[in-house]
Amino acid sequence: MTKVLVVDDHPVVAEGWSRIARVVAGCETLFASSPEAALDLSDAAPPDMLVADLSFGEDRLAGTALIARFREMDERLPILVFSMHRSPVIIRAALRAGANGYVNKDAPTEEIQEAFRTVLGGGRYLAPEIATRLAFLDAPEEAAGDAPRLTPRETEILARIAAGKSYREIAEMSRLSYKTVINIGHSLRAKLGANSLPELVIKAAAHFGRD
Repeated sequence: MTKVLVVDDHPVVAEGWSRIARVVAGCETLFASSPEAALDLSDAAPPDMLVADLSFGEDRLAGTALIARFREMDERLPILVFSMHRSPVIIRAALRAGANGYVNKDAPTEEIQEAFRTVLGGGRYLAPEIATRLAFLDAPEEAAGDAPRLTPRETEILARIAAGKSYREIAEMSRLSYKTVINIGHSLRAKLGANSLPELVIKAAAHFGRD
């Protein structure tokens, strides 16, 4: 039987996905309340599909890092994001990390089911509203040619900087070395034109201020 791993820290969401997965495709559903628990579960029983939120506690983009990890492990795994985030910056980060689709938590049930069915079947899914917002986000970049393009890892680190985390805290949360986080911080300062760490924090907050 097809196994769907749902990663969300809200029990009611897990219950909802259990019904959707069973009704839409007769799938078995596994649940994890954190990215760490999801990785442990996948080691024991690799899923056939991943449905993941992006925010866990104060970590606004922990789900993005999780998506990137799963994509590294299986380049063909269907991955659907189920999140309240509406910022096109964050949505694009999730897609660049490896998600095949994105649906908002307050979307109609029919839309959620369609997103699930499409991604499970190997397709890609974005609601028209989300696709439009992404298109308008990209248009100024292409016209100006100088807007910063961040990698999924840089976006993840920048989100944690925006949340006020120190480099050492970020290193622990991201499972990276302290030196690697510092190097990424220097890269972000160069890309965003920040002359100091405090200025980078301000720019990071502004970068994610479009929800």
